[in-house]
Amino acid sequence: MQKLIIVSGPAGSGKNTVCERLMENFPSVRRIITSTSRPPRGTEQDGIDYNFFSREEFEKLISENALYEYALVHGNYYGTLKSTIDDGFKTGSDLILIIDVQGAHTWMGRISDENPDLKSRIVSIFIMPPSIEELKKRLHTRGTEDESQIERRMHTAMDEMKRADEFDFVINSKSKDEDYAALKDIYLKVKSL
Repeated sequence: MQKLIIVSGPAGSGKNTVCERLMENFPSVRRIITSTSRPPRGTEQDGIDYNFFSREEFEKLISENALYEYALVHGNYYGTLKSTIDDGFKTGSDLILIIDVQGAHTWMGRISDENPDLKSRIVSIFIMPPSIEELKKRLHTRGTEDESQIERRMHTAMDEMKRADEFDFVINSKSKDEDYAALKDIYLKVKSL
């Protein structure tokens, strides 16, 4: 059975890095592109990093019930289009969804309760940063947020880290290679079930 692998954790925990490596090494794993109302950062591209919508367009998607889940995070909407999940499963691929903790809990709760087929496919993974200090260092290194945005993300991260035990698996972040090895082991384990 195809899996929907939800990978979550605080901003800067390394979610994208390990997931991109998994997809490189396992072509049968396809990333679900989520949607946002925030503008692109740096070299981000529409349809590759996110599906970028204006706030008005995003609110129209909400009113049309076109999203499995959405949330207002740091003043911008984020969510998952139903069509990206449904079309992704039609390709025969396993799907990987890199998402914030709030969105992950929506998937693991309401969505999985309303859709038993999806519930049987969902595997949730939380990436726990080694420390709050290391997380702050990673956010500074990535250089995409100013100091006030980093402080806001740090506050959010402290709350998110308290919810790690609600996920199926927790990866205690170390190095990029060790984090990837842990993700790969989880993927191979759930595929063999």
